[in-house]
Amino acid sequence: MDKMDQMRKGTTTLAILKLLIDAGEPMHGYQIARALEGRSQGSFQFKEGLIYPRLHQMEHDGLLRSEWEGERGSRRRKVYLPTADGKERLAEELKQWQSFILSMEHMLGLTG
Repeated sequence: MDKMDQMRKGTTTLAILKLLIDAGEPMHGYQIARALEGRSQGSFQFKEGLIYPRLHQMEHDGLLRSEWEGERGSRRRKVYLPTADGKERLAEELKQWQSFILSMEHMLGLTG
């Protein structure tokens, strides 16, 4: 695992919540993975072995809810939407993220 993937690992929940809230519509796991890769301009890879367990955990934690899309008897897919708790968590984590970035910039002497 390279350093960028290690740094990304702790922010996957934040990235998924932000993507789903920005999208304003349900998305399935593969679609989420590809959209996150696109947003990162290819800097991060989101393999199914990372995304699906995280989506299931987020659903278990009440941050997401899922629905089945498609008619019975045809190909169906599970799509995910943020819950009210997920939206609240995103707001909290974004505040923490901004604080972290500011603290790191100060520590590294990157701010004036």
